[in-house]
Amino acid sequence: NGDKVLSKVLPAVGKVFRLEVVVEQPLDAVYCELVDRMEQMGDWNPSVQEVKILRRIGRDTLITHEKAAAAPGNLVGPRDFVSVRCARRRGSTCVLAGVATEFGAMPEQKGFVRAENGPTCMVLRPVSGNPSHTKLTWLLSIDLKGWLPKTIINQVLSQTQVDFAERLRERLARTAGT
Repeated sequence: NGDKVLSKVLPAVGKVFRLEVVVEQPLDAVYCELVDRMEQMGDWNPSVQEVKILRRIGRDTLITHEKAAAAPGNLVGPRDFVSVRCARRRGSTCVLAGVATEFGAMPEQKGFVRAENGPTCMVLRPVSGNPSHTKLTWLLSIDLKGWLPKTIINQVLSQTQVDFAERLRERLARTAGT
């Protein structure tokens, strides 16, 4: 289906994974699923147990707590993240950005390793000449913490992006028009 996962080591950031996919849904549907319905992500994305909005800061910015499920085969145990996220629309482009933050009301959780994401972002754009399709580019930078070999981290993170794209397509196909 043309999906691509690429990676590059960037100075001062580390390894960044880039997913590029085309979703056969209009941008508004993709945006709604990823932003307006983010707390439902655990319903359709098996790598996510839960996403909870902890605080709204203005119209476009949130502090969230995400619980990630253990990776298949339990290679990587459950992780959680506290993030500040911002969603902005400029013309026909949407940028969803996030980075790890500390939030006193959400201390480290028993049974989870507190990982850190970011900077990370998704860019959504209508496909040129076909506005009923959306190009999604996801830049993912995560420090999973713990004692994990880089080969396992690289395998898990790239597979997480591929699985996300597949599950997002399935979810959008089920919820189209709702």
